[in-house]
Amino acid sequence: MSVIVCLSAGIMLIMNIIRHATLMTITSIILVAGFAFTGILADVFRKDKASSVIMAFILTGVFTVFPISGGNEGFAVLWLLLIPLFSISLFGMKIGIGMNVYFTLLVIVLFYTPLNTYISDLYTDNFMKRFPVLFIADSATAQFLAMSMEYYYKITRLQVYTDDMTGVYNRKYFIERIESPEVLRDDLCISVIDVNGLKETNDTLGHVAGDELICVVPLFARKAFGNSVLIARLGGDEFAVVTYDSAEEAMKKAEAMKAFAAQHKGKLVQGVFLSVGTACRSEYKDLSPEGLFQTADKFMYEDKSAYYRQKGHDRRRR
Repeated sequence: MSVIVCLSAGIMLIMNIIRHATLMTITSIILVAGFAFTGILADVFRKDKASSVIMAFILTGVFTVFPISGGNEGFAVLWLLLIPLFSISLFGMKIGIGMNVYFTLLVIVLFYTPLNTYISDLYTDNFMKRFPVLFIADSATAQFLAMSMEYYYKITRLQVYTDDMTGVYNRKYFIERIESPEVLRDDLCISVIDVNGLKETNDTLGHVAGDELICVVPLFARKAFGNSVLIARLGGDEFAVVTYDSAEEAMKKAEAMKAFAAQHKGKLVQGVFLSVGTACRSEYKDLSPEGLFQTADKFMYEDKSAYYRQKGHDRRRR
């Protein structure tokens, strides 16, 4: 997008030089230089957020010049009517809507307050009457469409990444999350949770009772680890929790979760028994998030084996 706008500004620069439009030439030079710089910042140095913020400031400053310069009604119409259309797609919802609000207020102040005396001599009466109405309508329409698209995108994304049965994230989201660079921190911990005795509960009390066992696990996890952690159902009766803690604190929370579960008094099930394995990067500094997950999964199965040995149960009855 930066390249496209940079090329567009370059074409306008050439046109303005040919027309000897000094002010427009200066602003076009600023646009070309600014977009070239922010493009390099984003593509070479991977500073996407900084690039967006700098680009937004450059555009806001340059585009503010157009309606107050009076140099060319056509340029004022072109750029200010295009702002609502591409600012959100170029910079995202927060920055884009912020720019739209700023320019809407600018247009209102310039055209509908006593300050309009400073620009009334620069434009025709027809422009003074129609342009602000067109811009405000264009801005409102663009923001409504953008927010509608964002809403439906979030709904669709939520459906793709949500486990229908429990309402927590699903395995797809969990795998994508632990593969993303931003998840890797020195205090990253991953806990893998599995329900003990699910098969026996299904066989003796029915699958509705088994579903209750599965559905209450996120409640215990949130109670022990907090509401802000990532909880995902990996499949069947297995869950994972991604948190940022010391290894000691993560272990304490895992034990607290098991205690909460054991005290459960449900409609069909009295007491839920969990096996948990936890692996933290503070103890396994060389492991990737995927490696931590595999290590936690191994510890979970060790905990499950210890549980069944203590109970004297056949693992096949899990």
